[in-house]
Amino acid sequence: MSEHIGRAFVAVVPPGSVLDAVGRAVAAAGDPPGGWRWTTPEQWHVTLQFLGRVEDAAVAVRALGPAVAAQQAFEARLGGAGAFPSARRAGVAWAGVTEGAEPFGALARSVSDALAPLGYARDEGRFHPHLTLARTRGRDRRDARPLVDALSGAALGERFEVAEVVLFESRTRPSGAEYVARARFPLGRADADAGNA
Repeated sequence: MSEHIGRAFVAVVPPGSVLDAVGRAVAAAGDPPGGWRWTTPEQWHVTLQFLGRVEDAAVAVRALGPAVAAQQAFEARLGGAGAFPSARRAGVAWAGVTEGAEPFGALARSVSDALAPLGYARDEGRFHPHLTLARTRGRDRRDARPLVDALSGAALGERFEVAEVVLFESRTRPSGAEYVARARFPLGRADADAGNA
């Protein structure tokens, strides 16, 4: 039986200690400039792929499990800051990934390869792993340089292991988007492979 879960995306959530460090950096940056709002800690993640509406969650889950397990767990670290599409006229300000960008890209490609045959469109742009920290209201484009400057030198926590991918449902609420974890997928482990050799 198919299960419709509305809008969804696939992401990696850094551990709580790293998100706490991000929270300290955001607090130190103070109130965002006019027209900007900080995202909430519950919304902090590194998106691998947006899916849009998911008509049959079970099929997506069956495709994602083996694809994620085929990728090895890896180390990553957050750091730096930027904005999309440019710092002068942006809709999103983000924290970047200073370590682990290449395996993040491989993981995103694996997810995309698994879901493309099910009709989920690939993102044809260059994958840039990031954690969204601020958004403009509506579709406004505003100067993000003060935010980028405030966040660029901030400490964003220690190196962490990327060992799990999460399928989230995105629910729209008056207070903003609410993300609900619908399925979790572990990455493979080199030590487990060695034990099976």
